[in-house]
Amino acid sequence: MYKHFLLYLISLISSASFAQGTVAGYVFQKQTTKPITAAHIRVGNNTVVSDENGYFVLNNLSSGYHKVTISSIGYVTYYQEIDIEDNAIKHIEVLLEEDIETLNEIIVSATRTENRISDIPGRIELISQERIQFMNHQSIDEVLALSPGIQTARSFGLFSHKSTVSMRGVSGKEQARTLVLIDGVPVNKSDGGSVNWNLLSTQEIEKIEVVKGPGSALYGGNAMGGIIHIITKKPVKKFEGKFSLSYGTYNTRGVKGSVGGNTDRGFYWNASGILRTSDGYINQSFADRLSNPHIVKSTFDERAMHIKTGYQKGERFKSELQLSIFDDRRETGEKVFQPHGNTTDHDTYSLRLALSGKTYLLNWNTSLFIMTEHYKRVSEWLKDDYTWYDVLSVRNDYGMLSGVNFKWKNHTFSTGLDVKVGAVDASDIYYTSTDQVDNHGKMISTGIYLQDYIRLFSDKVSLVTGLRVDYSRFYEGGFLIYQPSAETDFMKQYQFSDIENQKWNAISPRLSVQYKGDHDFRAYLTYGKGFRPSVLDDLCRSGRVRGGFKVANPGLRPEYLNNLEAGMDYKPFKWIKFDLSAYYSIGSDFLYYVSTGDSIDMGFGNRPIMIRSNISNVDIYGVECELTVSAFPSFSFFGSYAWNVSKITSYNPSSTLTNADLTGKYLSDVPQHSFALGALFRSDLLNASLTGRFTEKMFINDQNIYDYLVLDNQYPAVFIVDCKLQRQLFKYVFINFGIQNIFDTKIYESNGAVGPGRFVMLELGIKF
Repeated sequence: MYKHFLLYLISLISSASFAQGTVAGYVFQKQTTKPITAAHIRVGNNTVVSDENGYFVLNNLSSGYHKVTISSIGYVTYYQEIDIEDNAIKHIEVLLEEDIETLNEIIVSATRTENRISDIPGRIELISQERIQFMNHQSIDEVLALSPGIQTARSFGLFSHKSTVSMRGVSGKEQARTLVLIDGVPVNKSDGGSVNWNLLSTQEIEKIEVVKGPGSALYGGNAMGGIIHIITKKPVKKFEGKFSLSYGTYNTRGVKGSVGGNTDRGFYWNASGILRTSDGYINQSFADRLSNPHIVKSTFDERAMHIKTGYQKGERFKSELQLSIFDDRRETGEKVFQPHGNTTDHDTYSLRLALSGKTYLLNWNTSLFIMTEHYKRVSEWLKDDYTWYDVLSVRNDYGMLSGVNFKWKNHTFSTGLDVKVGAVDASDIYYTSTDQVDNHGKMISTGIYLQDYIRLFSDKVSLVTGLRVDYSRFYEGGFLIYQPSAETDFMKQYQFSDIENQKWNAISPRLSVQYKGDHDFRAYLTYGKGFRPSVLDDLCRSGRVRGGFKVANPGLRPEYLNNLEAGMDYKPFKWIKFDLSAYYSIGSDFLYYVSTGDSIDMGFGNRPIMIRSNISNVDIYGVECELTVSAFPSFSFFGSYAWNVSKITSYNPSSTLTNADLTGKYLSDVPQHSFALGALFRSDLLNASLTGRFTEKMFINDQNIYDYLVLDNQYPAVFIVDCKLQRQLFKYVFINFGIQNIFDTKIYESNGAVGPGRFVMLELGIKF
């Protein structure tokens, strides 16, 4: 109070000197009467923010009537007319009411500060907890598949040991171009850029934020194609829990559980886990079954545990500690002598510490993280003779993300420093010969960003300018073969060690502007530049990949993407919303797998030997639109459509590559047309959803030519329909019944393998 008395005294002296008035007061939450920190108070062209006690003061106001506007994210904006008298202080106290509708639309990914979606220039989608709960899915990436412009690759459903999510035509095989965050921490592995989408159960998710277009101006390399931010739930009751049992097709069984609490003193905790297993199915083609007597069912067995604890009392200080453990074994469908045949195994451990706080002017946050994955793959086959080798790969990622922001008048300034270190140490150990094939490498990435978010003309116009400088270094890379035999003799030409450090710098600018006439319409125009250095797997590993064999290329340069985008949202009525976006991107030094012209027998036929290369230029352009209709409280409908063209515009092969000219060819694994439809029904008796998604044909290989395994140059188009029914039986008991792929549509991989088809699941549980 002494501080406030001095402020009043200073205000009086200032007002008397210039014959002007002062407005001072407090801003509180209406429901709890707690002070609101960093509320925006505007009188004319003068703006201040409230301190940790909710207090504010505005000096040097001319006499007469003024309109006071007080706003804070998640609250209904307050307006008041006041009369300012010369040499006088006008004291007010304001109670802001929570705005439930906009509170659910607050995101942090697009600007690394809290803002409403409608205030950010760009295409951002928020997948709410309700939508996640209603949709029929078994993993997080399946939730994303219904969003326009997002391409998911999970051909084998729950049985997939690897899946990818990409955006806007940057090639469906690439996860490394789309940054994935869990509670603000990146989970793309430096080794391959991949994400283990099986890590989290969807019941643990609060919401998912999707930012489309390059996000490198804020997040650096992996965000070249966009950002997916998964935010987990935090308990709200003093004690709460949820447990369920599930059973489905192929004798698939599961147990899920979570328990947690939130005390009045600000401490909260939560522990959750999942166990799932399945007898599996045969995913090989009919021809493979006839020719290979060692084919068996593809199965899986997985378990995960997550523990989270934190403290939050007001806005001055928040902390959270999270530990996650994941382990699985997925049998991939062939068994000769080993106990489980060909398998993949992921043992993943991650730890995250997040700290944040607010002072009078400054908001700050820091996240420290470490993630370790022990990956093991058993490979065996019997053709002319028996071959067995194990892949043992240790992948480590750790680092720090930090940021500060403060508001001054109509500006919000943000800056921060990010550091990430990634390393891989892997061996292919042959037990039927003398060979051992090793690859190793490390990469460190550092980035500094600056951003200014400006509100103009009574918040009708928003302007975002940003710039990030990144530095990356690849070092200690090597690919070596010890005691080679006939199994690995062809790889000797690809060996290297003790190469010079590779260094890259990148500058990623962003400029976005938006006009928002009212709550029913907004339009935006944005430019952003993205970049991505190559992943360790491409720099230092030669080995088998989906569709063939690839060789390491330690001389790769980063790739770049310049993106221009325009969009608009329109709500002609409160219950209907239409979104439209159009984008044009130019990729330079684009990283892409191309054939060397050689081939290798992969056990199911000759497949091409490929190498990652910086092909010259790629043009990517398209349109996305989405319609949401909620005319009745119990019923809502959505539909989306995306058109995309991804084409190589110039290509100059090096001497080590095939002479095939890829100019004018389309990128593989990218559909030109896709759409999704969905209907949700809510009632006290039953909740139900029906969704469908269509994906057009996609080219299989870089030359867009005929593939004798798929018997076409493109994967066939697919249309998948899912449904889900939910029923609350008693106060604490619930039941879910879902059918994925109702019409049993076949989804094929490049080696002829086929997905599980129709999948039925029944879940029974309790929550309290």
